[in-house]
Amino acid sequence: MTTSPPEREGPVAQPAFALRPETEADAPFRLALFRASRGPGWDQTLIPPDLLTKIMEQQFHAQTQGYRAAFPDARLEIVMVEGVPAGRLATHRAPGVLHLIDIAVTPERRGQGVGGAILRDLMDEARAAGAPLTLEVARDNLDAQRLYHRLGFALAGASDTHLALRWDPA
Repeated sequence: MTTSPPEREGPVAQPAFALRPETEADAPFRLALFRASRGPGWDQTLIPPDLLTKIMEQQFHAQTQGYRAAFPDARLEIVMVEGVPAGRLATHRAPGVLHLIDIAVTPERRGQGVGGAILRDLMDEARAAGAPLTLEVARDNLDAQRLYHRLGFALAGASDTHLALRWDPA
């Protein structure tokens, strides 16, 4: 005999996470997360593995330097779940706007609500500040786009490679 799980009443609990400042010691974790976030297509290329590793390292360093140049006062944080690094969050705060520079969650934690919980916290911060929450997402990152649209983000602009999205507190 099987039993059905009890029906839930009220909102589903968000996963517990904590944020801590990113340090240089996090570089190996961030590189692994960067590579995992590039998608499975990269691992299926005909590029020799050692060359692929070098390409990933170069892209990782280019992204790191690009973020530092564009957002020198960005808040760079490691997402912790149950005391273990589970992602990375980069945000920029300026008068009248909260900008999500980058968010990445480890493959083992994807689909568990961690990204949504982080975004809801950012939305709460933006609401309290009376400011919009903005971000850019790659056109080919359909999973992230679905999450952003489900949370109420709207299209604010587009380029050949990215969509600019905006959430306004109401």
